[in-house]
Amino acid sequence: MSQAAAAEALDPVPGTAGATAPQANQKTNGPARIPLTRRLAYGVGELVVGIRQATFGIILFPFYTDVVQLPPALVGAALALGRIWDGLNDPLVGWLSDRTRTRFGRRRPYLVAMALPLALTFFAIWSPPVGDTERSSFLWLVAALCLFDVFFGFYSTPYLALGAEMTSDYADRARVVATRAVFHNIGLLLGGGGFLALAATFGGGHAGHAAAGAVFAGIMIAAALGAFFGTKEGATAPPAEAASLRALLTDLRSTLRLHSFRVLLGAFCLLLVGASINQAFSVYVFRDAFGAADRQGAVIGAYLLAATLSFPFWAWLAGKWGKNRAFEACLWWSVTALCISPFLGANLELGAVLLFVGLSGFGAGGYVLPVAIVADIFDEDELETGQRREGSFFGVWTLVMKLASAVGIATAGLVLPALGYIPGADQQSAETLWLLKLAWGPLASFFFVLTIVVMRRFPITAHRHHQIQLALLARRDSRAQQEAGDS
Repeated sequence: MSQAAAAEALDPVPGTAGATAPQANQKTNGPARIPLTRRLAYGVGELVVGIRQATFGIILFPFYTDVVQLPPALVGAALALGRIWDGLNDPLVGWLSDRTRTRFGRRRPYLVAMALPLALTFFAIWSPPVGDTERSSFLWLVAALCLFDVFFGFYSTPYLALGAEMTSDYADRARVVATRAVFHNIGLLLGGGGFLALAATFGGGHAGHAAAGAVFAGIMIAAALGAFFGTKEGATAPPAEAASLRALLTDLRSTLRLHSFRVLLGAFCLLLVGASINQAFSVYVFRDAFGAADRQGAVIGAYLLAATLSFPFWAWLAGKWGKNRAFEACLWWSVTALCISPFLGANLELGAVLLFVGLSGFGAGGYVLPVAIVADIFDEDELETGQRREGSFFGVWTLVMKLASAVGIATAGLVLPALGYIPGADQQSAETLWLLKLAWGPLASFFFVLTIVVMRRFPITAHRHHQIQLALLARRDSRAQQEAGDS
C-alpha cells in the first residue's frame, strides 16, 4: 500500500460504504489539499519527539544504571520527576499558545525559540561528569532532565496543536497525522538503534554516549528549524475571554467535561504505563535474557523498523474496521507476542531474536491510531462550544500522558532491584532472567488488556463522527449564507 493510501485509510468518511474522505470533501467543496512539501516539513519536526522518546525510553535507563552506576531506584525517580515536571507545564503552554499572536502565527514561534535550548540540555543529559558521587550524578540527571523537559513542553505542545489546525479538511487531517507518524517512527529508529550504534562507534561508555548526544542534539536543531521554515499557519480569531488564571482553569476543566476525552485519556494512560515498563526493561531483556549483548543496536533497530513498516497495515485496517477496532486489534497482537517471551530460551540465535522482535514491533505500529482518534474529539468539542481549542486539549493530553509514563518508569525502577538484578554484573542469575522476561512481557501486557477494556467505552463511533461532521458543515454553511446576506 502506498503512503498516501495509508494516510487516507486512517480517516474514512464514517457512514459511507466504500467512500473515502476525499470523495466526501469533493461533495462539500472542502478546502484545497495541503502541499506535500508542507506536510513533509511539518513531519520533520516530529523527529525531535521520536528521538526523545526512543533515547529516554530505551537507552537512558541502562546508561545511568550500568555506565554512570546509579542505583535503578534513583534513575527511575529522576526520570519520573522529569516527566512530572514536564507534564505540569504542558497545560499552561498549550493555553498560552492558543493566545499567542505574532506575525509567524500562534505555534511556529515556539519551534524556533526552543531549538537551541533543547539541543544543549539534551547533550547535557548524556554527558554527566565522570567520577562524581551518587548524589551528584543523581542531581545532575534531575536538573538536566527538568530543564530539557521544560523546553520540550514549549516545543511539543504547540507542535501538536499546529498539526491539528493546519487544515480543516477531514481527509487532509489524516494525511498530516500519517506523515507525522512516519517521521515519528523514523525518529524512533534513529534514537533507538542509531544512537546505540553511534555511541559504540565512539567507543561506548561515557565518551561514546556524550558524542552520540552531541550528534543527535544537532539533528534536533535541524528538525525544529525545518518545521518552522517549512510550515504556515492560518489566521485564527483570538479567544473572546481575556487571558487570566480564571480563564486558564476554566478552559482546562472544560476539556475534561467531554466524556469521550476522559475515556481516551484513561485508555492511553494505561497503554503508556505498560509501554513504559516494557521499554525500560527492553535492553536488559535482550542483552541479558536473550544473549544479545553485542547486538543491541540491531535488536532495537529491528523492533522500530517493524513498527514503522507496519503503519500502512494498521492504517488500512483502520479504514476497513474503523480506528477503534483497529487499535484494539494491534493491542491484542502485542499482548500475544509479549506473553510468549518468557517461554523463549536464553542465548537465542540472532535470527530468532530478530524474528521475535519484528513480530513484537509490528503490533506497536498501531499505537499511532489514538492520535488520529483524538482529532474526532476536537470536532465534538467544536460542535458543543463553537471553538477550536487544540492547544488546551493537547496541554491536558500531554500532562496526563507524561504522568502515566512517569508511573511506568518509576515502577520499573522499583521492580528492577526486586528482581535480583545486579547492575554491571557480567551475568545475572537464572531466576532474575526469568523474572525480567515476565516483567517485560506479561506485566506490560496486563496494562494493554486494561486499555482494551476502557477503550470499549469510547463513545465516538464511525457513525457518531459522521453525524458530528454533518452538523458542523451545516453550521458553517448557515454562517456563510448569513454573512453573504449581510453583505
